[in-house]
Amino acid sequence: MENVSIKEKLSVISGSCLGFIGILIGTSLVVTFPTLIHEFNTRLAVVQWLASGYYLVATITMSATAYLMKHFPLRRIFMLAALTFIPGCLISAFAQSIGMLLVGCMINAFATGIATPLMYQIVFHSIPQDQFGKYNGIVTMIKSFGPAFGPTYGGLLTYLISWRMIFIIVLPLLLVAFGMGMYSLKKEKVETASTPFDYLGLVLFGTTVITFSLVISNLGTQIHHPGSLIGLLIGSVVLLGAFIYENQHTKRKYLSFRIVKNKIVRFRLISFFSLQFMNLSLVFILPLYAEEVLHYNSLVTGMLLLPGAVIGALLSPVSGKIYDKKGAFFTLTLSSGFLFAGVALYLISFKFLTAFLIGLIYIVFRLGYTFGFGNIMSDAGKYVSAADHSLVSSIFNTFQQYSGTIGTSLMSSIITIFEGLGLSEASAILTGGRIGLTILVIIAIALIGITVYVRQLEK
Repeated sequence: MENVSIKEKLSVISGSCLGFIGILIGTSLVVTFPTLIHEFNTRLAVVQWLASGYYLVATITMSATAYLMKHFPLRRIFMLAALTFIPGCLISAFAQSIGMLLVGCMINAFATGIATPLMYQIVFHSIPQDQFGKYNGIVTMIKSFGPAFGPTYGGLLTYLISWRMIFIIVLPLLLVAFGMGMYSLKKEKVETASTPFDYLGLVLFGTTVITFSLVISNLGTQIHHPGSLIGLLIGSVVLLGAFIYENQHTKRKYLSFRIVKNKIVRFRLISFFSLQFMNLSLVFILPLYAEEVLHYNSLVTGMLLLPGAVIGALLSPVSGKIYDKKGAFFTLTLSSGFLFAGVALYLISFKFLTAFLIGLIYIVFRLGYTFGFGNIMSDAGKYVSAADHSLVSSIFNTFQQYSGTIGTSLMSSIITIFEGLGLSEASAILTGGRIGLTILVIIAIALIGITVYVRQLEK
């Protein structure tokens, strides 16, 4: 087993800190939605774009990172991500309208879109392969502290001071991470970009995911006037076809999907998408339930998911070691089992949830998330060449972020549909939340099936 130098360890930590900051900002705003709706005199269907739009911009940005990381030094990419966060945080902190807040958050989302795959690429680039599981576990642990502390961080600051402090307080951490990264990242040489970037492919991919996201997010408000939804859906299908054609026929480089021709990699990608879809759907539903149904303030709401998220984050390195020793089937079976138990328990007890039950069940769910999240991508990396590791990072993180857009938008739309039928906000959350949880139970069952099926492929 090869030794890992102090500088290499610091480079992993600095990259992970950027990912942590991006995810912390994205997840901390969920508990502020009721406050923002009142302060800016707007609706849930608009405010939810702070979450779904955040993941959408990060998705589009991440789709280009495989090209960036192959043709530009990691040190320079790290610098771009770190420095982009600064104006995003300042604009958000001093926003006087929901539109300006959205602009600031989208700038932060762009930085997050660069930082998230970068943190895993630093591991692939610097760490010996026999320690991928361990260091991916450490990266995932640091990154997982974002959603672990996000709701608590946002709820605490909103209750005690102002939601604006969410963006101010991260700036010192950002500066520390920046200094650490500039010190530890090597000034390596990279491959010259002999093939130009496929800007048309980026535009087609971006418009495809935006159009489909609009279909999902407008389900709640346009369900009784489906003409525009059908038009958007047809448009997204046409754009997807154009993107596939461009991707297969162009000689320019953008986001290659050649790695998903491998069946195991393809199913690992589906699992990765589903895992984050489930997690961010819960992170959207549960705080709304706590504030609007149980009538807790933002401080209490922010604390509910903290125990499970912290336990999960701390166990990330352990899950990586278990994966290294026991393999993918054992580890991912644990993951899918805990995931199913968590969402099934939420569905069964949804009408009777208390603060204690929300926190306790989330611990069960988060164990499943922890055993799956970092290890799924680590396992996929074993089925591609070393040259394609950056592609694994880019594609997996792109679809992970997009799962957040779809999950948040879908849960919001389901609740909005019942608000439109005349139900009170609390009743709409109860009814829509139960339907959302049913969807998550079905996905959890599918993940169990995928784990077993991939095991057969490996034999």
